[in-house]
Amino acid sequence: MATVIPMQSVVVAPRLARVRSAWRLFERPGPSLLEALFPSAGLRTKLAASAALVGLMAALAQARFYLPDSPVPVTLQTLGVLLTGGVLGWRWALLTVAAYYVLGMAGAPVFQGGAGGWSYVTGSVSGGYLLGFIVSAPVVSSFAQRGWHGSRVLWAMLAGSVLLYVPALLWLSVFDFGWPVEGELFSAGVYPYVPGDLLKLVLAALLVGAGWRLAGARGHSAKASDGRTCSGRLSGGGG
Repeated sequence: MATVIPMQSVVVAPRLARVRSAWRLFERPGPSLLEALFPSAGLRTKLAASAALVGLMAALAQARFYLPDSPVPVTLQTLGVLLTGGVLGWRWALLTVAAYYVLGMAGAPVFQGGAGGWSYVTGSVSGGYLLGFIVSAPVVSSFAQRGWHGSRVLWAMLAGSVLLYVPALLWLSVFDFGWPVEGELFSAGVYPYVPGDLLKLVLAALLVGAGWRLAGARGHSAKASDGRTCSGRLSGGGG
């Protein structure tokens, strides 16, 4: 006899699943991708990963091109920021991007075109976007550590990309750089960069998602190996 599933259950179940998923954002964070791939990762490993990601952001910042009538170049910096958030825990992501920012502020040529220094950080149109990096990375990490990874990592990347613009728009609103002109804050400072940002967040999501799949495969392999070991011990003990 066929089982009849009440229509109410069909409608309510997906809603409950979405509520549980949203509620996980308030739970204690789980492991980062780095910790999932390397469960025994200690301070040295995390420091090395942090330093490597600072170097990656600096390298990606050099890939740039300018849009017409825009002083802010399109770079791959954002990709490095999103990857930092996707790989590290939120505290390490925050420290890593902050270290990158401080290095550039101190004069290291880590920003686009080898730029750096106090005057560039505080007196250029890019200053707000740089502050946005510090906001973006830990937000991505926080989402990822609370279950928004794997197939849902794209939404974590999208949240980080959107929040990146908040300090940037505030910066351009408060300080007068002659760009964008009045009434063109979004049309000049946001909309032209959206297509490139979408491509970068999709690429970051694919890379981080692949990392989580690898971590999952390693976990299943380790459990299977432990199971075979236990079975072998039990078989040996029976003799």
